[in-house]
Amino acid sequence: MFAPRRSPRRFAVPALTVLLAAFVLAACTGPGNYRTVRGGMSDPGSFVRDYLQYAGREGPVLVEVPAGAMGLTGQQLAPRVADMISGSVFGMTTQFTADRAKVQEPNWRIIFLFNNALNIRGNEVCAGEVRQRASKPVMDTVAVFCHRDRLYASVSGYAESFGGVNDPAFRAYVRQIVDDMFPASEEEMLRRGGWDD
Repeated sequence: MFAPRRSPRRFAVPALTVLLAAFVLAACTGPGNYRTVRGGMSDPGSFVRDYLQYAGREGPVLVEVPAGAMGLTGQQLAPRVADMISGSVFGMTTQFTADRAKVQEPNWRIIFLFNNALNIRGNEVCAGEVRQRASKPVMDTVAVFCHRDRLYASVSGYAESFGGVNDPAFRAYVRQIVDDMFPASEEEMLRRGGWDD
């Protein structure tokens, strides 16, 4: 008896749709996805960039990571973060370091607190407060730009997870936080040919 042959194409389209939907869902929620939200002194103006330029006029700006994340201590993580964010401020050549001996203005600093408690505020981080989640960590982050214990800018970030400190998405995450902390004005972006994408 003749049996009609089923076209594999009829089943390939739904299978491909399901596969693509799973990929999109994973892309929305999986490791390496992040978002940043300005906080503290929201929308920091050009004065924040001016202070950063002043702090880095004779050498790198200090980066501190007071508590560990991703299996590293804060002392191990700080130099990695400093390397990642060096040169990341749009239109500026500012470099960063975790080595206090290399800094001319140690009272100016950026502090990254990873896996932070959700209710901690930027001015508390500048004052030396360190609180982290007691439950399973996610990459909640608060980063602050301080002079001594005074807050000048604060950015909060959130990510589900990263594949470790060498994950390119982690590098993009910390650079985005710094970019949000010291945003260029529209005039400067246009003058320097920004917004190419």
